[in-house]
Amino acid sequence: MSALSLSRYMTVQWRSLLFILAAIIFSYTIFTTLIRVDYDFKGPISASAGSWRPGYGTTGLHQELVKPPGLKVIAIVFYGRRDRSQILHCFLMRNLVDHGGWLDEVHWIRNTDDQQDLDYLDQLLTYSNRYKQLFQERTKEQGYSDAWSKLQPGHIYVKIDDDVVWMADDAIPRIVTTKIQHPEYLLVSANMINSPLMGWLHYRAGAVHPYLPEMSPEDPSETTIKQNQSYEGDIQRASWKHVDHPLWQGPDGFVFAYHQKPPRDGHRWLRLPETPASTAQLRRTPVVDTTYDTWGAGLQSWAIAAQHHYSFLENLYNGDLQVYKFAAGAKPWITDWDRLSINFIAINSSEILSHLPIPAGVVDEEWLTVTLPRSIGKSVAVDTQSVAAHLSFFFQSEVSSTDLLGRYLDYAEENVCRKV
Repeated sequence: MSALSLSRYMTVQWRSLLFILAAIIFSYTIFTTLIRVDYDFKGPISASAGSWRPGYGTTGLHQELVKPPGLKVIAIVFYGRRDRSQILHCFLMRNLVDHGGWLDEVHWIRNTDDQQDLDYLDQLLTYSNRYKQLFQERTKEQGYSDAWSKLQPGHIYVKIDDDVVWMADDAIPRIVTTKIQHPEYLLVSANMINSPLMGWLHYRAGAVHPYLPEMSPEDPSETTIKQNQSYEGDIQRASWKHVDHPLWQGPDGFVFAYHQKPPRDGHRWLRLPETPASTAQLRRTPVVDTTYDTWGAGLQSWAIAAQHHYSFLENLYNGDLQVYKFAAGAKPWITDWDRLSINFIAINSSEILSHLPIPAGVVDEEWLTVTLPRSIGKSVAVDTQSVAAHLSFFFQSEVSSTDLLGRYLDYAEENVCRKV
């Protein structure tokens, strides 16, 4: 064989080898992608450890969950209060796709005429081009019903109230994944701290601890208030860690009922000491009167809400969020068809749009969790693995007399918010 022929032969052989190598790499890529997509929709979702990392990350917040290719996830926030929204803003930024999250956009639904609130919303919109403002007509009879017509078809929306003050890293991915995997659910809710229905489950599962409001002014030497570093509002930061506060002190026979008024503005709730009779300690607190009832004391009582929140912050500090969740692999909690609070839910926009308008005189929460699912034979589910905290309902306005907002702000500033 001549030198020229040998050179041509070797060139052909190298090209063949390169072609085979490229085919192998391509096949491996397709194979692993198919496995990944199958895992997205059908594989098990492991329980979250509830761990946090300071600041925004770029490596992904939830390694065991993979966002399906081509899926667009939009958060829709019913905005009206800047003091709460400054906390939510940190969590939303953390969950943007730019920082490893699942949110492609955040639509702020304006629901306030307060100029300071509007000025703060204008400020929020400058943080990301994924933040957008939407307008809606709001009537006394139907609340936010008009906002649902603003949805874009073909996407998954996560509706979030502006007073959601904490969410787990995997809260959004979990409810979105559950909604995709289970089209029989009209909507999927997160497992909310301070929800009339779920609150009863949390209490019965042992997630609520004995807390009582401090009845006398705190000792200035024990103060845990911090200077607010990020927002020119009325919130005073207070340490979110229960161990930074003293134990409750008072008469052994003291009981605080769920319907009592706050002792004073800015007061804190303190942990009763653990004793062999800790169950009896819990009976001195408001939560014993909560019921599995949409309109019960769990909705009406600011004191029950406060006890849920202080207990949650203790569980968060102790890394014990599993107490809120069903076993890994368990089915979601189905509410059929008790009215469920829609503070933090995932829905398919096309499914909602195809059934509009909401009937006259029916508010959106009633329509989404009772009227519509019942009429089309679908369920409403709570993914108990997806944990988030909702500050208060309209009936619980006196929660603002506690230092809870300051504690949640303190947590967010330490663990979530990006320093700019």
